[in-house]
Amino acid sequence: MTATSNLELDHCRELALLPGSVFEFTSRFVPEVQMQSLLPLYALKQAVGGIPQSQTDDSVKWAKLKWWSEELSADPGSSTRHPVLRALWMSGARLRLQDPLLLRLVRDALLQIDTVPDSDEQAMFERLSELGDTDIQLELALDNTEIEVQSQKFLAAASRCHGLISSFSAGQLSEAPRLPLSLLAKYSVSSSQLEQGEGTSELTQIISRLTENALGWFDKGLSGSGKNAAPTAGKHLRLRWMMENRRLESIMQDVPGFLAKGKRFGPADAWFAWRFVRKAG
Repeated sequence: MTATSNLELDHCRELALLPGSVFEFTSRFVPEVQMQSLLPLYALKQAVGGIPQSQTDDSVKWAKLKWWSEELSADPGSSTRHPVLRALWMSGARLRLQDPLLLRLVRDALLQIDTVPDSDEQAMFERLSELGDTDIQLELALDNTEIEVQSQKFLAAASRCHGLISSFSAGQLSEAPRLPLSLLAKYSVSSSQLEQGEGTSELTQIISRLTENALGWFDKGLSGSGKNAAPTAGKHLRLRWMMENRRLESIMQDVPGFLAKGKRFGPADAWFAWRFVRKAG
């Protein structure tokens, strides 16, 4: 493999290092040699995974995903590939990521374009678990590691649920239509009311319930006492789960504050992450 050029790296940074995102924070604790593989992978996940939420017609989204499916299946070493895919190839990561696994990103994105609200929390768990599994499988492939299947299912759902909860930070309500119908019914509020800024107290209760669910899934997915975070997984993946779990614990303490202002990583988080990385070796 050849060294990745500044052109590809700059493009990957722009896509992957979104301000305030978990990866933007955890990437600070990743060795440079590992970042050469992780950066283009997270950029690819953002490039493909962000299409369903883009403000374009569904026909345009389908066309973009069709293009990505062709791009992912083409010769990865070609100079005409997308800059993110060239970065994956130059870093050597592409050799560890087989086509069927990468194409799951496109499949997941397609599933989210026409998605309907989950009927209840169990249906939401199953959907989030399936979607989150792709993220985990991709990173496990980079590290050539694997974890116990049941733990992976809980961790996948918990991580995806963290993303859903985070989307409501600082008054953002665009994901309200994805809330489970059973929760909306339980608190006698509709997604359209939430989108219009109504039902503040009801939304607080819903987010509290989702956060409680996600923390429970993390607890089942992380290993016993001390929460060693599925110790056979790679260091970065374990750190990401721990930071997501820590963020959820913080949200649970002040859901109204989270909905009003959001939560930002601070010095205490950095100290925790530094100690975790040192302990993980």
